[in-house]
Amino acid sequence: MNTETYIQYGIPSDWVKIFETKNISATTFKNTPLKQLVDKYGIEESQAKFVKDCLKRTPIDEEIAQQLLERNRYVCCLCKGQKSDAYIIHHITPYAKTQDNSYDNLAVLCPNDHDLAHREGQNLTNKISPEQIKKSKENWEKEVEELNVRIASQNGEISEADFINIPRVVELYFRLYKEVPNTKYSEELKSRLFLNQNGNINHKFLNWTYGNTVTPFMSFDPLDNATLSLHFEEVFIKILAKIEFTDLDLLLNKTSLKNDNLVGKFCFYVGGLYGNRPILPIDEKTQCCHLYFHRGKFFSEWIVDPKYLRSSSSIDRLANRTEYIVYGRIRSIGEKEWKRKKYIHYDIRPYLFGLPTKTKSRRPLIHYIDKDEYYDEFE
Repeated sequence: MNTETYIQYGIPSDWVKIFETKNISATTFKNTPLKQLVDKYGIEESQAKFVKDCLKRTPIDEEIAQQLLERNRYVCCLCKGQKSDAYIIHHITPYAKTQDNSYDNLAVLCPNDHDLAHREGQNLTNKISPEQIKKSKENWEKEVEELNVRIASQNGEISEADFINIPRVVELYFRLYKEVPNTKYSEELKSRLFLNQNGNINHKFLNWTYGNTVTPFMSFDPLDNATLSLHFEEVFIKILAKIEFTDLDLLLNKTSLKNDNLVGKFCFYVGGLYGNRPILPIDEKTQCCHLYFHRGKFFSEWIVDPKYLRSSSSIDRLANRTEYIVYGRIRSIGEKEWKRKKYIHYDIRPYLFGLPTKTKSRRPLIHYIDKDEYYDEFE
């Protein structure tokens, strides 16, 4: 057993660091007599007894332990790391009673709160109940999920870009930096006449009749397509370094609507969206398509120019509910009626959207409308 497996047995992380400096693996600890652990390694007897008892258990599955720690950012779900950065994987219902190593029965606690959770005897002041731990775990994991999504979004962590509104991205970059976008791909793309001197796509060299479907990206062979996409993704990441995009979830409420000037605000959204597939073949006259969802009294919509879709896969994904990250700017807020109901409508101009690296668990908070019903009502 590697020393890192101590964590899977519920050993405090700060103790594990000490055992590692003493070069005591979990296997060694398990097989070494108590007296020798005290005399040879200088471990306190009470500590050695506790660890030995833990090592008699069935270890927590490695994947479950890793998932739990990541979802809690390796800190206590009760104090959120305020009391200590050390942590213990705690059994909410004692292991001795159930031998339950399932995810639902585990929580990350600091040593102080772990002691309070196990407090027994006459003095039960400040004892932490299993119900409190479960609720705190649920709330903290939700908070961590939101934080992870926000960090990934602001860093531009996208597994695959489906759409890049090239003219709008170049326009925004120039406004922020007062210069033409420049990346490690710029010179190659300009030398091959894919980009003009203003850093925009050179439409003069696009073949709008190539194949059955074409966009600026799909006009080129796959390698050129990838280079062009990487260039504009890097340009957009530089934009993210200058502009903080707000999570749209924080703006879909009457308080924000009342107190903030939301029109013109930059925002991102991570979640399932419905869209409609553009009519093929795509050319300069192809009508725009949509991404959208509604929640409560709010209806959010992004109008998508299909010329800037990246691939045939991107086009296909628009026909289904897809988990996207989409960056945009609120153009207007008004009213829209759907099925005899009035909604507060957010019209958002998209800069880029694609498949996110971090997502949110939304059920049952969000209800997605049927795409056919939407277009029956609005087309």
